[in-house]
Amino acid sequence: LDINVTIAGYSESFDTGFPGCWSQEVTDSLEWTLDDLGTPSPGTGPSDDFTGGGNYMYVEASLPASHGDIATMYSDNIDISSLTNPELRFFSHMYGSATGSLTVDMWNGSIYTNVFTKSGDQGDQWNEEKVLLSTLSSIVHFRISAVLDTNANGDAWAGDIAIDEFGVKEAIANDLA
Repeated sequence: LDINVTIAGYSESFDTGFPGCWSQEVTDSLEWTLDDLGTPSPGTGPSDDFTGGGNYMYVEASLPASHGDIATMYSDNIDISSLTNPELRFFSHMYGSATGSLTVDMWNGSIYTNVFTKSGDQGDQWNEEKVLLSTLSSIVHFRISAVLDTNANGDAWAGDIAIDEFGVKEAIANDLA
């Protein structure tokens, strides 16, 4: 097996750090950052990871970050061939008056296809995201991007975006309906 392929179902908690088989886009304007104790600005960002006491990945929206800046990272390659109904599952934290957009695109071997987009303030909480995946490819990976926005005051700092527990698992019956 290729060292860069993870077998589904699995979930990346980031608790042991930024995974060695994940990567950051080098041409974007911001980076995703590993964190565990809350973000520096009040009124935005998570105060802890989803399970409590672990890490998450987030984008810090404070200066020098500004409106329209993008942070992109890529998951490892995931072998979904053992799954009958593969489902992307992760938790998002999008809190603050300037919260922009979080998008996830799936690479199916030849192109990226958008599978998830959410924009704006979703409250000071982790929200479970579930996306049934439709692909003929047995190995996929994901491009995860955060795009900063600004609030009514023209500030971008109140727009931290975070993810945790990112992975692909077998969908449960309720998700298939």
